[in-house]
Amino acid sequence: MTATVIILVIAVLGLGRRVLGEAHRLRLIAEAEHELRGPLQAIALAAEVDACAAASPRADLRVEVDRARVALDDLAAARSGRRAEAAMEPVRLDRLVWRVATVSNLAARRAGGGVHLDWSAGPVTVRANRGRLAQALGNLLANAVEHGGGQVRVRGRRTRRGIRVEVRDSGRGHGLAVAAKAIRDSGGTLTAARAGSGTAVAIELPVAGDEPPAAA
Repeated sequence: MTATVIILVIAVLGLGRRVLGEAHRLRLIAEAEHELRGPLQAIALAAEVDACAAASPRADLRVEVDRARVALDDLAAARSGRRAEAAMEPVRLDRLVWRVATVSNLAARRAGGGVHLDWSAGPVTVRANRGRLAQALGNLLANAVEHGGGQVRVRGRRTRRGIRVEVRDSGRGHGLAVAAKAIRDSGGTLTAARAGSGTAVAIELPVAGDEPPAAA
């Protein structure tokens, strides 16, 4: 009887591990699919705006291509129950933030709002994965536009430890899991806090080694 119970327990534990592993794999696939939809929707929206208004400036969609590429890599890696490796490289963060804000502003304008960029950090180079950073920023701004009332503010400031990018809206901070993992892959941190009636999500990253951080 005891041996039968032990065998049963081992079988149940093995099944449990397989179920958890499968759930983890499916969650990774769902995240990658979500990340593919985001940039493709942004590209489609920009193309529609461009077609309807010839005088409208074309949004810089390279950031959405970067997001789509890393999502495809994640989708391929998810079959093995993991995320894609994130290669590090020097990235001009100020340019990347401007591009993400420009694309997100198209959706915000449709909602009767806008994305307002307040960047006082000047040119900033970080060592990170470009696709992961685009993934994180794109997620934060898309969720802020969708759930935060349409009015979004993005601020960039130097700190003693590096650079801080803050996204503020009047919502409650939706969909931070993917962005938080993407920022961790780039050696940074993501925090969220209530700010008045809305939410402030802050990304903090160290600057590249050849660029010393400013005083507070």
